[in-house]
Amino acid sequence: MQGELGEVAFMHKATSLGFPLALPYGHLHRYGFIVESEKKLWRVQVKTSSFMKRGLYRLCIYNRNNRAGHAYTASEIDFVAVLIVPEQTWYILPVREVLERQTLLFRSKGYPRIDPYAYYREAWHLLREPDGFTFG
Repeated sequence: MQGELGEVAFMHKATSLGFPLALPYGHLHRYGFIVESEKKLWRVQVKTSSFMKRGLYRLCIYNRNNRAGHAYTASEIDFVAVLIVPEQTWYILPVREVLERQTLLFRSKGYPRIDPYAYYREAWHLLREPDGFTFG
Protein backbone atom coordinates (compact mmCIF):
# COMPACT_ATOMS: atom_id res chain seq x y z
CA MET A 1 0.00 0.00 0.00
CA GLN A 2 2.78 2.44 0.90
CA GLY A 3 4.50 1.73 -2.43
CA GLU A 4 1.38 2.60 -4.39
CA LEU A 5 0.97 5.84 -2.45
CA GLY A 6 4.59 6.71 -3.21
CA GLU A 7 4.00 6.13 -6.91
CA VAL A 8 0.94 8.39 -6.90
CA ALA A 9 2.90 11.04 -5.01
CA PHE A 10 5.69 10.75 -7.60
CA MET A 11 3.23 11.20 -10.46
CA HIS A 12 1.81 14.29 -8.78
CA LYS A 13 5.18 15.86 -7.97
CA ALA A 14 6.85 15.09 -11.31
CA THR A 15 3.92 16.32 -13.42
CA SER A 16 3.61 19.46 -11.27
CA LEU A 17 7.27 20.14 -12.17
CA GLY A 18 6.48 19.74 -15.87
CA PHE A 19 7.85 16.26 -16.50
CA PRO A 20 5.81 14.10 -18.91
CA LEU A 21 5.52 10.54 -17.58
CA ALA A 22 4.85 7.14 -19.08
CA LEU A 23 4.11 3.88 -17.33
CA PRO A 24 5.65 0.70 -18.74
CA TYR A 25 3.20 -2.03 -19.71
CA GLY A 26 3.26 -5.17 -17.58
CA HIS A 27 5.42 -6.14 -14.62
CA LEU A 28 8.54 -7.18 -16.51
CA HIS A 29 10.43 -3.94 -16.01
CA ARG A 30 12.60 -2.97 -13.05
CA TYR A 31 11.49 0.65 -13.30
CA GLY A 32 8.08 2.09 -12.51
CA PHE A 33 8.11 5.20 -14.69
CA ILE A 34 9.64 6.64 -17.81
CA VAL A 35 10.32 10.34 -17.33
CA GLU A 36 10.73 12.56 -20.37
CA SER A 37 13.00 15.58 -20.23
CA GLU A 38 13.32 17.43 -23.52
CA LYS A 39 14.65 14.70 -25.85
CA LYS A 40 15.79 12.33 -23.10
CA LEU A 41 14.08 9.43 -21.37
CA TRP A 42 14.90 8.24 -17.85
CA ARG A 43 13.91 4.92 -16.24
CA VAL A 44 12.86 5.72 -12.66
CA GLN A 45 12.05 3.34 -9.82
CA VAL A 46 10.09 4.83 -6.91
CA LYS A 47 10.67 3.69 -3.33
CA THR A 48 9.13 4.91 -0.08
CA SER A 49 10.09 4.68 3.57
CA SER A 50 8.37 5.45 6.86
CA PHE A 51 10.48 3.18 9.05
CA MET A 52 12.82 5.06 11.37
CA LYS A 53 15.29 3.59 13.81
CA ARG A 54 17.73 5.72 15.82
CA GLY A 55 17.06 8.78 13.68
CA LEU A 56 17.62 6.98 10.37
CA TYR A 57 15.05 5.97 7.78
CA ARG A 58 15.74 2.51 6.38
CA LEU A 59 14.89 1.71 2.79
CA CYS A 60 15.10 -1.62 0.99
CA ILE A 61 16.44 -0.83 -2.46
CA TYR A 62 16.36 -4.05 -4.44
CA ASN A 63 14.14 -5.81 -6.92
CA ARG A 64 12.69 -9.23 -6.40
CA ASN A 65 13.36 -11.97 -8.90
CA ASN A 66 12.13 -15.45 -8.01
CA ARG A 67 11.65 -14.31 -4.39
CA ALA A 68 15.32 -13.37 -4.01
CA GLY A 69 16.41 -9.76 -3.67
CA HIS A 70 18.87 -8.39 -6.22
CA ALA A 71 20.52 -4.98 -6.30
CA TYR A 72 19.56 -2.75 -9.21
CA THR A 73 21.98 -2.38 -12.11
CA ALA A 74 22.67 0.47 -14.52
CA SER A 75 21.15 -1.64 -17.31
CA GLU A 76 17.79 -1.71 -15.45
CA ILE A 77 17.22 1.83 -14.13
CA ASP A 78 18.64 5.35 -14.33
CA PHE A 79 17.30 6.86 -11.09
CA VAL A 80 15.62 5.91 -7.85
CA ALA A 81 13.14 8.45 -6.51
CA VAL A 82 12.87 7.99 -2.73
CA LEU A 83 10.01 9.46 -0.71
CA ILE A 84 10.55 9.74 3.05
CA VAL A 85 6.87 9.79 3.95
CA PRO A 86 6.85 11.37 7.46
CA GLU A 87 9.02 14.26 6.25
CA GLN A 88 7.46 14.55 2.78
CA THR A 89 10.97 14.73 1.36
CA TRP A 90 12.11 13.40 -2.01
CA TYR A 91 15.58 12.17 -2.93
CA ILE A 92 16.44 11.74 -6.61
CA LEU A 93 19.33 9.27 -6.66
CA PRO A 94 21.28 8.37 -9.80
CA VAL A 95 21.69 4.63 -10.23
CA ARG A 96 25.42 4.87 -9.36
CA GLU A 97 24.38 5.59 -5.74
CA VAL A 98 22.46 2.31 -5.40
CA LEU A 99 24.62 -0.14 -7.35
CA GLU A 100 25.36 -3.29 -5.35
CA ARG A 101 23.26 -2.06 -2.41
CA GLN A 102 20.11 -3.56 -1.01
CA THR A 103 19.54 -1.13 1.86
CA LEU A 104 19.97 2.64 2.17
CA LEU A 105 19.82 4.80 5.30
CA PHE A 106 18.55 8.38 5.19
CA ARG A 107 19.02 10.88 8.00
CA SER A 108 15.99 12.59 9.46
CA LYS A 109 15.79 16.37 9.56
CA GLY A 110 17.73 17.60 12.56
CA TYR A 111 19.89 14.46 12.80
CA PRO A 112 23.24 15.57 14.25
CA ARG A 113 25.46 13.97 11.59
CA ILE A 114 25.91 14.95 7.95
CA ASP A 115 23.46 13.37 5.52
CA PRO A 116 25.45 11.54 2.81
CA TYR A 117 22.51 11.95 0.43
CA ALA A 118 21.90 15.65 1.13
CA TYR A 119 22.95 16.61 -2.41
CA TYR A 120 20.13 14.46 -3.80
CA ARG A 121 17.41 15.89 -1.54
CA GLU A 122 14.74 17.40 -3.83
CA ALA A 123 17.26 17.11 -6.71
CA TRP A 124 14.61 17.05 -9.43
CA HIS A 125 16.99 19.06 -11.60
CA LEU A 126 19.00 15.86 -12.19
CA LEU A 127 16.14 14.61 -14.36
CA ARG A 128 16.77 17.59 -16.64
CA GLU A 129 20.46 16.73 -17.19
CA PRO A 130 21.45 16.04 -20.80
CA ASP A 131 22.79 12.49 -20.81
CA GLY A 132 19.72 10.24 -20.79
CA PHE A 133 18.43 8.10 -23.64
CA THR A 134 17.92 10.14 -26.78
CA PHE A 135 14.89 9.81 -29.00
CA GLY A 136 13.36 11.75 -31.91
